[in-house]
Amino acid sequence: MKNLINVIFILGFTLLSACSENSTSENKDATMDDVKEMARDIIGNNAFLYYKNYDEAVHFYGNTMGFKNVFEFPGFAIIYQTSPTTFITLVNDDGSGRGMHSADEPKTIAIALITDQIDAWYEYAASQNMDIRNPPKPLGDSPHNGFLVTDPGGYILEFEYFAPHEENVKFMPLLDASENIYVDGGQVSTRPADLGFKASIYWLYHKDAKEAADFYRDVMGLEMIVKQPFSDIYTSSRTGYIGLVLDGVGIHDATHDKAVNVGFMTSNAQAWFDHLKDEPTFELRTKELFHEEDGDGNVLIDIVIGYDPDNYYIEIDQFLDMEANKAIREALGQ
Repeated sequence: MKNLINVIFILGFTLLSACSENSTSENKDATMDDVKEMARDIIGNNAFLYYKNYDEAVHFYGNTMGFKNVFEFPGFAIIYQTSPTTFITLVNDDGSGRGMHSADEPKTIAIALITDQIDAWYEYAASQNMDIRNPPKPLGDSPHNGFLVTDPGGYILEFEYFAPHEENVKFMPLLDASENIYVDGGQVSTRPADLGFKASIYWLYHKDAKEAADFYRDVMGLEMIVKQPFSDIYTSSRTGYIGLVLDGVGIHDATHDKAVNVGFMTSNAQAWFDHLKDEPTFELRTKELFHEEDGDGNVLIDIVIGYDPDNYYIEIDQFLDMEANKAIREALGQ
């Protein structure tokens, strides 16, 4: 959102400077810093989750939840689309050490799946014998309601509805503009065809709230749009959001180790690498941009990998224009 606003402002300012009959030396075109910031886009959000029983997780997310497979390294990882610009990646913790985490580490993330159909989703979840932690409560005067489900690997999914409310005044226009994603036409799934999700929030848990807010606001360029008593929600991609939860009051406590990568998708990984390489609050895991290859040595993904101030693995991915990336690039609007 911040990047989009910057693009509009910079382009508008440049055009006005060029077209004004009374333009002076005080009217300047976009600076190189402005151009670099424009290049650091976020077009999608992702979370990498790790499973000992990979097949069980694939069945849950692909068949029961009805999410579309948009990218796969067969037998190792699969990316599912959950809303127009949000994704969940399942990683097979098969003991090979290929993944960045172990499924035995704390599951210090919760993923909110945002819908206007909370009651229908609850009925479906119950009919599928999902591991429901709590049923939805009546909305009343609350700004949101929903229910929690524990997935087969122990990760928490939050089925959540946000209501028109003063707390959500900046959030509602974005949600109202978000279209639902439904089951793909040719997909095998028990999910009803009329049930959809329109956005997702990735809830993260940090020991130092100010440090986390400073990083995601000032370094990642996200904008806070909801301030809750226990957490703040920041814009990221068009339908993807980051939620920073106060330690000790959320579903999880902050932990140093965590079985999750927090993923951001971009059209310019190199711009992000250049931005972050000298950032003191971001520790790079590789000294150069990492290139993920397929089995034939073809580079499919350019990746920035590092750590946020509380040791969340951050992965910023650019899916290159390759045939193997066709489905995910289409999902991202590329």
